[in-house]
Amino acid sequence: MLGCTYCGQTSFVDADSLDAVGEKAPLIDYGSSFEIGKMGKWKDKEFMVLGRLRYSYEDGFWDEWYLNCFDDGSELWVQEDDGSFVIFYYEEELSYRMDYDAVRVGSKVKFNEKIHSVFITSKSKASIQGGEGELPFRVIPGSQADFIDGVMEGKVVSAEFLPSDNIIYVGQPVDLDELKLRN
Repeated sequence: MLGCTYCGQTSFVDADSLDAVGEKAPLIDYGSSFEIGKMGKWKDKEFMVLGRLRYSYEDGFWDEWYLNCFDDGSELWVQEDDGSFVIFYYEEELSYRMDYDAVRVGSKVKFNEKIHSVFITSKSKASIQGGEGELPFRVIPGSQADFIDGVMEGKVVSAEFLPSDNIIYVGQPVDLDELKLRN
């Protein structure tokens, strides 16, 4: 998905086409340290901020910033919620189809034989408020995007139930200065 920063036009890019769908969901800037095009470094990974996705839920909203790492082409996400930050990466071994309705807060979910149990800490209904910049999947404002969060071996685990797929990420809390943002 590409979102024009000038006019707000949303376009979906496929292997052989560009679909200008006209979805406009401008996101209000609330003074984040992140912005599309900004660069930074986390540990040994140089990255550029390519896009932003905003979710809304009963307690407010949070943003997820999509980062592309120059060295190896990997993708990272930074979740920004009320001044706290968690950096997430896709963990292929956690490709588990979780049943949202069956998972209970306070329970443990085992993903597979290699992965230890994840203790479920929160679960909530959310929706996609909008997106901007470059994102790796189709963003449709207003679509359901529920989530389940947990802890595994000292790491944060987040399962997002998007219209197109269930995606599970592993991450860790970070301080903003650890991300070494620059223009």
